[in-house]
Amino acid sequence: MQLPSVPIDAPSAWTGEAMRRTDAWIVPWSPADGAELKAAAQQVRRLGLRAPHFGKRDFPLPTLASRLAGLLREVTHGRGFVLLRGLPIAELDDQGARDILWGLGCHWGIPVSQNHHGDAIAEITDRGLDATQPGVKPSLTNAEQRPHSDPGDIVALLCVRKAREGGESRIASSLAIYNRLLAERPGELEALHRGFHHDLRGDATPEAPFGCTPVPIPVYRYYRGLLSCVFNATSVKQAQARMGTVVPEREMALLDRIVALAHGDDLCLGMAFEPGDIQLLNNYTVVHWRTGFTDFPEENRKRLLYRLWIDRPGERPVDPALHRGYITGSKAGMPIPT
Repeated sequence: MQLPSVPIDAPSAWTGEAMRRTDAWIVPWSPADGAELKAAAQQVRRLGLRAPHFGKRDFPLPTLASRLAGLLREVTHGRGFVLLRGLPIAELDDQGARDILWGLGCHWGIPVSQNHHGDAIAEITDRGLDATQPGVKPSLTNAEQRPHSDPGDIVALLCVRKAREGGESRIASSLAIYNRLLAERPGELEALHRGFHHDLRGDATPEAPFGCTPVPIPVYRYYRGLLSCVFNATSVKQAQARMGTVVPEREMALLDRIVALAHGDDLCLGMAFEPGDIQLLNNYTVVHWRTGFTDFPEENRKRLLYRLWIDRPGERPVDPALHRGYITGSKAGMPIPT
């Protein structure tokens, strides 16, 4: 095992307590920014294109491009997250919102598919499903999620509509969590380096015929001077039933401890999304989740977020065992043709 024996000292090992004392992670869109984004979306429409069938060159951002690159450096190499606030979502139709998110994603990197069907933009909304049932993705329910990271390098979430009550986003630094584990349980970290199988929640493929990752996915790996994390305790637990295997109780307790640390007031940072907010997260340094929520009864007022997974090849060294996180399949995690 080659995990760090000393705490991580980097901007990405932040605490919620420290982040609540600053708003540097909230970046407002100016009216000029909004106008430039809307103009780019209008050009896409004039060209007869729509997300996800256009690329960076079709979505020109002559003023914003350099600023967006700076924000992405902060997400990739700095604290690992940013909240972009104030996109004029009320002035956009649904396709316009999708086009702007997709266009931004093309400037930030390479958007990749989110399941074996090759879906490019995921709708995060309550479908009335039961999150406790096997194969159900919590993002399609109104239940509280558990801390996890998504596959891919970066996840971008655009809030189109917020819930009537609840649905608050919460994040924590997975590197700050590692520091706590190192102090509390240094002799138990081998299991996190080795990893676990994950349930793919219905995304069975020829590469994963049992609907689980064919090989264990590490939780933490140290690679070329950087610590990275891939975490989802829920899909690890669900994989046991599907595979007919049992993760040792001590190791499951370690995963539960990661969840508890993420929830702690000192490490957790909460943020209430407003329509037009875009949250960018580095999946290798940040875990995220959301609280349960109650929706409005009207269908056109229900909570709705659009999600992108974005790869940044060669930008941040990551152990190949962690690449794409716990997603598997011939189409999942693949670049979207434009």
